[in-house]
Amino acid sequence: MFRTKNQPIIVPQYEHGRMSGILAAHWGNDAFDRPALDFDRWVTGVVFHDWQYGILDNLPILESSETAWLALTRRAVVDHFDDPVVDIVAKLHVRRLLGGMVSDTRAEMIQQIDEHVDARLAESGYSLDAFRRADRITRLCDNIAFDFAFGHEQTEQAGVFARQTDEAETTIQYTLHPNGQIIIDPWPFGVPTISSFITAFAADGYPDVLKPQLLHFTFSPLSH
Repeated sequence: MFRTKNQPIIVPQYEHGRMSGILAAHWGNDAFDRPALDFDRWVTGVVFHDWQYGILDNLPILESSETAWLALTRRAVVDHFDDPVVDIVAKLHVRRLLGGMVSDTRAEMIQQIDEHVDARLAESGYSLDAFRRADRITRLCDNIAFDFAFGHEQTEQAGVFARQTDEAETTIQYTLHPNGQIIIDPWPFGVPTISSFITAFAADGYPDVLKPQLLHFTFSPLSH
């Protein structure tokens, strides 16, 4: 869960994942290719990239201990989705997070993921390179939803492969403004703007007492 910095509310990981999926579902236009993976299955993987937390999790992001986080993350390493594309998309996200620090436990979990992904690649019908390129987009969608859930107002950037044949990444910059306004440059989506919402809950009493409220957001290109 995310403790939003600018108001006393909680955003569950599930809602963070849904926001990531909304962005993924609109990916692609004349300047940015869709991933080489089956599109709907990739989007599903993005939505459920943090599925191990459940619908109303109570593990504060950036506040919990390494031990508690690894215990929960191990579930995402050991369990799997039946669909190999969804499974590998989610597994590569977890692998990326585990690589953020060095420890014997993290290294062992990364090895498990690598062996699992290698075993399911043929079943998926896609190359590891295709999944890794798609993971750049997954990371961007995740990062934006992560910063939004925390209530950050800042400018960040991340690299993606605009074309399937590109060797170098294209840098995408996003700026989070008050009231859910988010500016993206360059614009990688197939619609002029994206407007939607996720559900948050009042921090007081969560998760035993649920007082929901909607957090609206609108994504627009720089020139909009």
